[in-house]
Amino acid sequence: MNTAGIELEVIKNQIASLCAFSLGQEKILSLEPNFSPLILKRENARIKEALACTIKYSSMPLSGLKDITLLLEQAKKGMTLTPLDFVAVIQHIRATRGIVSYMTSVEEKVEELSDLVDSLVIFKKQQEELETCFNDAGEILDGASPELRAIRRSLLKIDGEIQIETNRFMQKHAASMIDNIVTTRNNRVVVLVKSSDKNSFGGFIHGESASGQTAYVEPSNFVEINNRKQSLLYQEQEEIEKICWKCSEIVEGIAQDCLNNLETCAVLDALFAKAHWGKKEDACVAELTTDKSIYLKNTRHPLIDRKHVVENTYRILDPIRVLLITGPNTGGKTVSLKCIGLAVLLTYCGIPVCAEEAMIPFFDHVFIDIGDDQSVLQSLSTFSAHLSKLADVSQNATSDSLVLLDELGSGTDPKEGESLAIAILNDLRDKGCLVVATTHYGRLKAYGKRHDDILVSSVQFDVEKLIPTYHFVEGLTGQSNAFDIARRYNLKESIIKSAEFLKNQQKTEEDILIEKLEKQAVENQQLKEKLLEQQAIQSKMFKELQNEKEVFERNKEKNIEKAKQEAETYLQMVKEEAQEILSEMRQKQDTNKYHEVLEVKNKLGLLDEEEEIEEEEKEFKVGDTIEIKQSHQIAKIVAVNKNQVTLNLNGITVKSSKDKIKHTHKQIAKPKKVFSMRTEKIQSFKLECNLIGLRVEEALPILQKYMDDAKFNHMATVRIIHGDGTGALRKAVHEYLKSDRDVVNYRLGAPNEGSTGATVVTLRG
Repeated sequence: MNTAGIELEVIKNQIASLCAFSLGQEKILSLEPNFSPLILKRENARIKEALACTIKYSSMPLSGLKDITLLLEQAKKGMTLTPLDFVAVIQHIRATRGIVSYMTSVEEKVEELSDLVDSLVIFKKQQEELETCFNDAGEILDGASPELRAIRRSLLKIDGEIQIETNRFMQKHAASMIDNIVTTRNNRVVVLVKSSDKNSFGGFIHGESASGQTAYVEPSNFVEINNRKQSLLYQEQEEIEKICWKCSEIVEGIAQDCLNNLETCAVLDALFAKAHWGKKEDACVAELTTDKSIYLKNTRHPLIDRKHVVENTYRILDPIRVLLITGPNTGGKTVSLKCIGLAVLLTYCGIPVCAEEAMIPFFDHVFIDIGDDQSVLQSLSTFSAHLSKLADVSQNATSDSLVLLDELGSGTDPKEGESLAIAILNDLRDKGCLVVATTHYGRLKAYGKRHDDILVSSVQFDVEKLIPTYHFVEGLTGQSNAFDIARRYNLKESIIKSAEFLKNQQKTEEDILIEKLEKQAVENQQLKEKLLEQQAIQSKMFKELQNEKEVFERNKEKNIEKAKQEAETYLQMVKEEAQEILSEMRQKQDTNKYHEVLEVKNKLGLLDEEEEIEEEEKEFKVGDTIEIKQSHQIAKIVAVNKNQVTLNLNGITVKSSKDKIKHTHKQIAKPKKVFSMRTEKIQSFKLECNLIGLRVEEALPILQKYMDDAKFNHMATVRIIHGDGTGALRKAVHEYLKSDRDVVNYRLGAPNEGSTGATVVTLRG
């Protein structure tokens, strides 16, 4: 199939550039539309899952992948690999494990991707063995073998001896040396001395400088040390070769599985490159349908700049079998044709479609005749090239085929071209093909209007600017606009009038009827656009009103809350003033006035139910029954100290300031005897009690109930969270626990248990 006119290859190149390694790129570049329903469904499901994962979790980590096919084939043949080969194998195994790790983080059900990833073989043991021998730079590590470690230790020791001998030599023969330079020649340590003194030290001369002024000398006392080092270096190399041979055997054992992994990784790489491209282009995965209908909502051509591209919706729904796109040359018809064709071919290559929503049917083949394929070598004119393709279509197209035809019938005499185009469309309609064709011929427009299975549409042209708008209009035929364009270019009006007269003379009744229908259709389209515009304005106004309503409701709640706060503040102020007046009257012994004010205060709801004149006059003393203002708990005073009192609250000793308590006639409730037995444990008992933010007097009743529940549920250990703060709450909790006979012991939490902000309690079994 020749897809050059559709520009599929350009898209493939874009996607290939997003691949992680060469094998993935090869998969993309060799892509061809696949017409097998089974394969198409599988690829469609795969790209749908890959796109969803890419959008939510970012792309699959594939950056460490490389094509190691050659070295794996060498390993299979028993060849010894190089250290860098082993590094490549290690990186491949790491990348494979990274893919598996990525998939474990995916929460959604992705059956197709899971099947691919599940086929990967993970070589954890082999990876560890290879990583023991080589670092990422390909260097052999000391731990590769005990022998290598021993050899390298000996080499380090000899290097130390050489350093000592070198220092001794430099001190003794400083006058003969050149800048105290020590270097190596053929892995042997030598010194740089004056040529005149080169024979003064015994040993060997390894060479001289180009000027002849200096010589590289291995003194006699260096020879033995160098010999020992050379021997160790040979041993080291032999041991490295043994290690490489041993590791090559490891790779040989996993080579075939690694080759299989490579193939799977290439498939995943290509798949996620497609998904990456789809995410970047804001594309969707088309739904595959069996009803031979094409639906592309707000689709666009991916090769046109996003800033300038025009989105269009294309619908070829039953019973339509032919979409005929009309309009002048260079009017944008071909862009629409390519857009539809590219969407189909992308789907058949498992690539997302640049549309908001897409439905593509199953085809057995796509026939394409787009562009000018005239050839000097083949002696083909434009018309002949078109005919060659049309002959192929007429012979091979079936009812399950899609046919894309650009400028049908062009390239020859207009009348003959129109007749041939109509005949071709009749033949394709008889076959049951789905056809998308472009034309600027008037007879084809009329032909299309006469048949219910042909949808005649157009691409709008801006006559004022003389440019196509690329807006696809369904159901309207396009005009050539030749006379309007001629006027814009200031062609003599008399010539234009004459041309219009000649055109009108050639009109048939059918042409006149079609023009009237088209004019009516244009008016209907304009009316539709106005209605849509008004609808958009109304929708905007409705949204604004909704927003205003929401703002009003929010402000309403705020205003009510504000009013409540102001009322409470005012009420508190009145209460305080009334209290001051009462106190003043008590001091003046003005009982009558005092009772009058008290009555007013009671009417205002400022007097507590238990409040009495006598109680206001009382001082707090030991034995008094009081009520804690905030929690309304009843307790007895056991000690008084200036502004603070000590209370007995249900057997628990707590301290409180005087302003937080008041006298009361209420009695301390006696604990009720409960004779019924609980037969079920408390559901969902929590292993911790959080008291943070509570005062001591508020927290202790909660703690007491929690400890009762803990005992009932036979808890062995619980945790009380009290925070640090001033330490008062922690102290009160510990005092309570100390008094509880069922508490075996308690301690502050460990760092992972809340530290000093929590207490861990062990209960009696």
